[in-house]
Amino acid sequence: MKKIELFGLSLTFKLNKKNADDAELYTKDHHLKEKIFYLILMIMVIVISSKGGYIINKQKYNVGDVAINDIYAPKSVLFNDKDKKQDIIKNLMESSKKEYIYVPQAGTVYISAAEYLFDEILKKNFKKNKLYLDRIEDVIGKPLPPKMINGLTQLNKKELLETRERVIGFLTKAYATGIIREKGVLTISPPNDEAFEELTDFDKKIVENFLTANYIYDETKTKNSIAEKISQIDDQILDVKAGTLLVKKGDIITESKSKLLEVAGIYSYKKSLGFSISNLLYTIILTVIFYPLLVTKFKKNILNKNIYRSLFLIYTIGFLVFRFTKLDHIYFVPFETMYFLMGILFAKDFAILTTAMAISYLFPIVGYDPVFVIVTTLVCIMGTYLIEKVTTRQELIALGMKLAVTKFFLYLLLTYFIGREQNLVVLQSGEIVVSGLLSGMLAIAVLPYFEKTFNILTTFRLLELGDLSHPLLKLLSMKAPGTFHHSMMVATLSEAAAEAIGANAIFARVASYYHDIGKMKRPKFYVENQEGGENPHSKISPFLSNLIITSHTKDGNELGREYKIPREIRDVMFEHQGTTMLAYFYNKAKQLDPTVIEDDFRYSGPTPRSKESAIIMLADSVEAAVRSIDEKTPITIENMLRKIINAKIEENQLSEAALTFKEIEIIIKTFTKVLMSIHHVRIKYPGQK
Repeated sequence: MKKIELFGLSLTFKLNKKNADDAELYTKDHHLKEKIFYLILMIMVIVISSKGGYIINKQKYNVGDVAINDIYAPKSVLFNDKDKKQDIIKNLMESSKKEYIYVPQAGTVYISAAEYLFDEILKKNFKKNKLYLDRIEDVIGKPLPPKMINGLTQLNKKELLETRERVIGFLTKAYATGIIREKGVLTISPPNDEAFEELTDFDKKIVENFLTANYIYDETKTKNSIAEKISQIDDQILDVKAGTLLVKKGDIITESKSKLLEVAGIYSYKKSLGFSISNLLYTIILTVIFYPLLVTKFKKNILNKNIYRSLFLIYTIGFLVFRFTKLDHIYFVPFETMYFLMGILFAKDFAILTTAMAISYLFPIVGYDPVFVIVTTLVCIMGTYLIEKVTTRQELIALGMKLAVTKFFLYLLLTYFIGREQNLVVLQSGEIVVSGLLSGMLAIAVLPYFEKTFNILTTFRLLELGDLSHPLLKLLSMKAPGTFHHSMMVATLSEAAAEAIGANAIFARVASYYHDIGKMKRPKFYVENQEGGENPHSKISPFLSNLIITSHTKDGNELGREYKIPREIRDVMFEHQGTTMLAYFYNKAKQLDPTVIEDDFRYSGPTPRSKESAIIMLADSVEAAVRSIDEKTPITIENMLRKIINAKIEENQLSEAALTFKEIEIIIKTFTKVLMSIHHVRIKYPGQK
């Protein structure tokens, strides 16, 4: 009940919380969906915030607007000023000289024809012989106007000589500077074009008959020359530094300035709103795609709190680094570090999905750069096959270098085909190489923290746990040497069998080392540590013996927690005995109390839930049993193995391990081979008993 008093009035209202069934609220499905929701929510917040400036930014300008204040670049960018390049090309075309074909004989022939005409008229041959006109017309390629000929013949000698001097002088000058033919039009080159206009009309008519082009415009050569010059003009790349003044107050926003503002991250309100909506829709679409996959296919991975927490941390750090890195240097961020961590910490299928999710959600943050997404995706696909072969931290550094080289060449190939500014290509190529070198080193640096903080078992950690100088194994060798030797034998058998059927041989070996560490608490109660001495079980009741023997799995788990042994290995401590019964102590107890319950003399389980755990169970049973065989031959050993394994199958101890009959047969053959090599018959030397 809530009561509010305001201006003498009282307002009362009641809030009722909806009751829900606790069993419904805290189901695994509820926790699963809740974890996925928080993971995707975190990603979406980072992604959307990276483009949130589109709406928040108050400086919104369109082409034609007047800048109300000075606009400065909010970040450093490389701007390809295409308008500036077009202006340079335009000026080049306007200033470029046209190409012509020069015909030097044209002027000489036509001037000679004009001189010949005047000479014949001066000789008064025009009436006696008309052949001179035919010769002149053949040279100039057109008939001479009769009116012009009559006009010349009517001139006296002095006037004729003056006319000759003016006409021949002009033609000589005109041909010297050039008479151009372009698209069928004759043009007299300056300054003789003006001198032509100063001639008398009669002189012009004479000159026009003896004009021809001695410079013919070559359109093809001109275009090729201009095209060659244009091809040599580079992109006009402006290196705009953050804080540079882009537009002054009062300037009109032109098309070029609008593009520059857009590249710098200052958009019109319409574009800003469009970008924001597009980013939101993009992330929603990705969520619709990936959410069902996480719920249905990778439920077990998400519900594992250690895996989920490590994934959440990797995503958070990785996305934040990309979020606050300038787009100029986005290739410098070693995405492969995220990929290595997920590939090593998680199962292969889950690592592939989380990597695909990361790349997809990063697309908006990296400015929708298709080259980044394509190159990173291809490199990760390649790395998926190579990372499985990595067994040492040095090999991880080498893998980072290999992927860096691959990424470098893929980047150059893609940018060659799609086109990208040369300065940017050089910068980003260098960033790719450096990030590749750093990726493996960073992964190695942070991997131990993930392994220990979240107690996740990796190949590297397995190899470290498999070191026999590990404090827990050293303690086992001192307190329970028989159990230590037994564990080494079980490890040898398990590793060989796991490798034969394609299971995780390293895990099988290392888990075998630790499967019986619980026996350290009371080592003398286990036959392998009694060394022929007195059996302490003979002095206590079978009920107590049962409690002591069955408690070694629980004791091992507690020791494992104390020494930070991963959960997967601690699971084997329980599973390697399954729910098998201690028949010896059960029969003894039944003699004392016929009402004893059989289940009280069984291990608590569970039964093996993986192939490796099942192999360790079989190796554990087989190793102890084979030692009791007097004559160890391949036949006797194999018969013993089949008897033990068949008993396990009949007791449903292997029902959850997903072992096939074919694999069981391979395990039997492998065990037999290894046991024969261990218990081979030695040659007796003379005098040896």
